[in-house]
Amino acid sequence: MSKTSVACRSFVGVDLHKTVVTLVAVDAHGEKIAQLTAPTKCGDTITDWLRSLPEPVWMAVEACPFVEWFIDRFRWCVFQMDIADATELKRLRGKRRKTDPNDAHDAAIRLADGRCPLGFIADEELMQLRKLGRHWRQLSHLLSRTKHAMRSMLHAANLAGPKVLDAASGHRWFLAEQRLLKPVQQQTFADFLDTLSLVERQRERLRRDITLANRSETFAEITNLLKTVPGIDEIWACVIAAEIGPFDRFPNADALEFWAGMTADLQESAGRRQTGNITKAGSRTLRWALCKAAITLCFSDAKQEATRQRLIKRTGGIKPKANVAMGRRLLRILFAMVRDKKSYHNARPVARNLAAKRAHKAGKEAA
Repeated sequence: MSKTSVACRSFVGVDLHKTVVTLVAVDAHGEKIAQLTAPTKCGDTITDWLRSLPEPVWMAVEACPFVEWFIDRFRWCVFQMDIADATELKRLRGKRRKTDPNDAHDAAIRLADGRCPLGFIADEELMQLRKLGRHWRQLSHLLSRTKHAMRSMLHAANLAGPKVLDAASGHRWFLAEQRLLKPVQQQTFADFLDTLSLVERQRERLRRDITLANRSETFAEITNLLKTVPGIDEIWACVIAAEIGPFDRFPNADALEFWAGMTADLQESAGRRQTGNITKAGSRTLRWALCKAAITLCFSDAKQEATRQRLIKRTGGIKPKANVAMGRRLLRILFAMVRDKKSYHNARPVARNLAAKRAHKAGKEAA
């Protein structure tokens, strides 16, 4: 028997904060049954309160950055648990007095009436894959910041440094040229090298974990399909597949684009409409992966690169805006690929370095 076919007797709305949680329960007619406000550390109190309600219990908790622990802790205490879209709830409520009990009560009533905008809760395996991808993004940012600090230090000392800055080349250069740095700079550069080595070692271990996860039966089909796109490797396939989850839960590409926060924010006033920046309402990790993969795709597909160059000219030479637009375009391509179960077709590779290679060859022949 499916969960949706069971008539629930209690509907619980949850307004969650870092230290305090408010729960309000109503019956099928919207009449208030019980209310609880408790510290988030009092898990047993919340569990006893939930088990005291008439069963089956359906609970909706408003989405927030720290909702994961609440789902893991209490999803087994109720018959069904869902995520309530906080942004959509705020729009539906309009202007009214905002308090935690009012928000929880409103969510419970909308849940009982079938008017509560619900989101998607990933299962445990999908959530673990998401954590791998998000950890990769955090390590990548740490690696980039470390390299940037090292380059800044070398530029301040008027030194070129190694051509490719990684742990191995950095150590070789430091052993040979550390005399060119002042004592404090030497110690700082050595600390940065230690950080670089540690992050690279952690990323390599994480890469193996992601590769192993992608080969499981649950994710192998979708990740293999995504990897047919030039520029999407094991890492990007893992991040995109994990952050989106089941593609079929979106009716069309517009819904997926809106959920990912890559839709332009339209502002209208006095009959004038102005397009703003993207809403950034969805996963930051997903947008990061899409934009990175889209840029790499442009290195391999002449058609995509031509589109990117047109967008750069249209935006007045602002490359970041063009890259975001290419990430949005890639997202729609991926949705169509998964929907139709078709691999990516690369019509013509781009020859980005052809002129440079010809000039290099001509120089060698002249010499």
